[in-house]
Amino acid sequence: MDWSERLKREFLSGWKPFEVLWLVVFIVAQIWAYVQAPDSWLAMISGISGILCVVLVSKGKISNYFFGLIFAYSYFYVAWGQNFLGEMNTVLYVYLPAQFIGYFMWKNNLQNDNGGDSVIAKALSPKGWVILALFIGIGTLLFVQALQAAGGSSTGLDGLTTIIVVAAQLLMILRYREQWLLWIVLNVLSIILWAETPAMYLMYSAYLLNSLYGYYNWTKLTKSAEN
Repeated sequence: MDWSERLKREFLSGWKPFEVLWLVVFIVAQIWAYVQAPDSWLAMISGISGILCVVLVSKGKISNYFFGLIFAYSYFYVAWGQNFLGEMNTVLYVYLPAQFIGYFMWKNNLQNDNGGDSVIAKALSPKGWVILALFIGIGTLLFVQALQAAGGSSTGLDGLTTIIVVAAQLLMILRYREQWLLWIVLNVLSIILWAETPAMYLMYSAYLLNSLYGYYNWTKLTKSAEN
């Protein structure tokens, strides 16, 4: 299969009409937010690339990692401008490496899904849930103290969202559907964190809706992989 066929299969196959409408509405809303409050063109780029990334993740498409790179670079500078040290470190040490690692982890674990390729999803075991809870609880306590020592802003919320991102990214790379439950929590907290930046909180509102659909769709992918 040549590159043109691969790209066609990746971006044009396996879409439902409402998913296309969903994506268009999110992007238009992001542009509208920037027009209404043009605080940062980087925030708009971050918002649009982030929306493309998460929608593609919800469908289990490996191309999400391309848009994830664009999001990571632009989001870093937006977080820098707000002095959100936890968010900046998350981009440098979690988002950026995760795009490369995740691509290669997913590449050999794809299945056919309505004419397109989607990732083979898994579900956490009870033991996995215990490990996840301990990681988030202990990690948050330690990281909040580090942020306070560094003079960061909104250290409690910033620290919690950072650790949740780390855990969710790990689950995403390892192809676990429970990542979406963490993304749901993260998006609610991020809406609060970015309450004064319209492009950002609108992006996270879109993420929240997409996370709900992502959990639903990955549950289907999990069942499909078990059959």
